[in-house]
Formats: sequence, C-alpha cells, structure tokens
Amino acid sequence: MFNLEILKQASETDRQIANYIANNQESVAFMRVRELAEKTHVSPATIVRFTQKMGYSSFPELRLSLKQHLEVREHSLQTTQDKIYLEETHFPVNFDEKLDQLIEIIDQASFIHCLGTGSSNIMAQYAQQRSSSLGYRSIASVSAFIPYLSAKNEEKDGKIDEVCLLFSVSGETPDMIHLARELAKTSVYSVSITNKESNTLTGLCDFSLTYDTPSNRHSYSMDMTSQLPVVYIIETLAKRLYLKKYPASNK
Repeated sequence: MFNLEILKQASETDRQIANYIANNQESVAFMRVRELAEKTHVSPATIVRFTQKMGYSSFPELRLSLKQHLEVREHSLQTTQDKIYLEETHFPVNFDEKLDQLIEIIDQASFIHCLGTGSSNIMAQYAQQRSSSLGYRSIASVSAFIPYLSAKNEEKDGKIDEVCLLFSVSGETPDMIHLARELAKTSVYSVSITNKESNTLTGLCDFSLTYDTPSNRHSYSMDMTSQLPVVYIIETLAKRLYLKKYPASNK
C-alpha cells in the first residue's frame, strides 16, 4: 500500500514504521496516531510526517486506505480458496452449522489433543499449533497408546473439559480406531475429521466433521489424497475461534 520508490528514499525510521504497519495491518487499521507512535517508539509528530511522506493528507486517510486494502485482500484470498479447495472437494450441506457446533465444543474445553498418523499427523501438528497460538492448552501426538488415558476413567457427564481431534483421511486407520474406542470409556470428547462420511472412525467418535475429496491411494503405504481440505478446515476453525475470542477484531 506504500509507494516502493518513496520507501527506497525514506529514512530508516520511516521504513521501520512502514514495516510495522505492513506486519500489523489488522490492528493498525483501528489505531490512533498516539497508539502507533507508542508501538513504533517514535513521536506522534513523526507518524504524522510519515503519513504525509507516503502521500496521505492525514492519518485517518491512511487508516481508511488500509481498511480498503484489507477488504480487497480478504476477497482475493476467499476467491483463491474457492479455486483451491472447492474445485474437487465437496462439503456437507450442514458444514457451516457443524463448524459452529465444533467451535462451541472447543471453546469450552481446557485442553485439546490433536492426533493422527502419517500425513494426518502433520495436520494434527498444524491444528495443535493453531490452537496453541489462540491460547488453548494443547498437544499433538502420533501415539495411539497415550498414558494419560489410563487416568481418565470418569464417564462423560455432559460437561466438556478435554477434546481430542482425530485426523484420518480414510477413517479406517487402526491406531485411530483403537484410540477412539478407548476414548469412549473416558470423559474426553472425541472428534473425527475424515474424508467421506461412511467410515469406522466417524461412527466411534462423539462428533464428526467430514469432507468429500477424490481418494488417491496407490498402496497401503502411499496415499496421495490431498490434505488441502483439512488445512482449509483447520484455518476456518482457527479464524472463527479467533473472532469468537476477540470479537473487537471483526469490527
């Protein structure tokens, strides 16, 4: 949103301000001059001069331009997502409703377990990273024989304190099926994320979230089925959880 030729001739301080704005666009769009000055460790007058050097008549005009830039970017990202994820992938008609239900479940939990094997473990680790960055206590593991299960013998009583996300493309992964059966004996709320609705794992878990993308398994050890729909699910969940936890960021 800044003229590169102007930035090339700018001072080190001005470039630092520009870099801060570029890396914190969502928050800067709602800041006042004094707030940005504090964040960038300069005076408000320096911010005003920077604004004018960048071709804006005032700081409010820069903020308006930034908001418009964010709106265009959001639309562009959504269009790109549609092309990437939806050309060959279909989601259930109640997908958004189920996402909202899962968000309510996750939001009330004090701990989130993210589990999977093979490429699904990468998705589990990614989900753990996203949930952790949002402030949730979480772990990711490849092991279906988790020691903590032995201490969780209490039965489900309607209150959800811990959630376990089980990632499996086929829903027939032996380790995940074994773990789902063990989880059924505990108070841990189990959630399966699988390709296709009809599979063993979906039937064993308390909650299921599914998608439908073409399978591409060449052998038992070579499954080239795309994980992009799972990335889309994780990103959408993370975004909606973020907006739920920080509603002011959606204004």
